[in-house]
Amino acid sequence: MVDLLNTENIVFTRIKATFSEKLKTKYTNLYFTTSDKVQSTPKFPTIYVHELPSLEKGNDLENNEIAFKLATFQIEVFDNQNQTRTNEVMAEVVRIMKSMGFSIKEMPYSDNTDVYRKIARFRRIIGNGDTL
Repeated sequence: MVDLLNTENIVFTRIKATFSEKLKTKYTNLYFTTSDKVQSTPKFPTIYVHELPSLEKGNDLENNEIAFKLATFQIEVFDNQNQTRTNEVMAEVVRIMKSMGFSIKEMPYSDNTDVYRKIARFRRIIGNGDTL
């Protein structure tokens, strides 16, 4: 059951727990985070999961609780070797997000010469009590 105020932790845990063992083995330094702070020694590839501000989409009859929300996540994959690695890791993230019922809404372009980066935004209406 989903706690509408804790969806970032639920999605993050689900991505980390169901990520392909084959890719975890291939990328031994694979790092998952919800923090925008850089570690003293960065690990690559890095998967950064961030929930963007959500919109209330419904409430109960007494207007005391949120019944549904439109959840939007931005997930970024960083790598220091090549774009192919970021694409492969992002493809796995997309698979996991789709399995939770999210739709890809946009994949903004990133032009950073120091680090290869892939960005995707996912959106879904989540009801109080849904299962991800």
